[in-house]
Amino acid sequence: MSIHLLASNNSVRNTTLSCDSMGIHYEVSKSSQTGIVSVHRWESTSNQNVLAGEIEFHWFSADLLRMGDGEWRRRKDLLANEERNPMSRTRTFTGNNGVRYKWKFHWDSLQLCHADRDATNQEALVVYHRHFLPNKPSYLEIRDTSVLPGLDSIIVTFLYMEKKRRDRDKAQRRHGAGGGP
Repeated sequence: MSIHLLASNNSVRNTTLSCDSMGIHYEVSKSSQTGIVSVHRWESTSNQNVLAGEIEFHWFSADLLRMGDGEWRRRKDLLANEERNPMSRTRTFTGNNGVRYKWKFHWDSLQLCHADRDATNQEALVVYHRHFLPNKPSYLEIRDTSVLPGLDSIIVTFLYMEKKRRDRDKAQRRHGAGGGP
């Protein structure tokens, strides 16, 4: 059985990701003063929002991320390009549960897999389903519930990866990525 975390809107900086039946609720908001994107998880036992992580996007210097209230880290130190290929968009990280994961792009879909397993025969653990129509929300499909203990870091890194994918798509459209004479 998969779990669907529904996005309240198509923004990666101001939205909620939730599955009410599982009691999972993440609130994503961008500060108008600092520009920092904060991700909070609703904790049902204390009925409070707990900081899952933060992202600070920069134009001319390294983007910064932090998990929970930990230290700020550069993107390349947290989400590594282990393929050593500058064209690769696959990024690897260690979740807050100690498991190594990697985000990869499959067609137009962002997928999470185990980083230490054979990539060719591996089923995705989490898949992002992006929709553009207002009556059909985008959602993260959690296909393997073993990732739930690491969900905070998965959500924060997903938001970062999806924002960068959108930025790249926007730049390609702006610069006419099509062929021609």
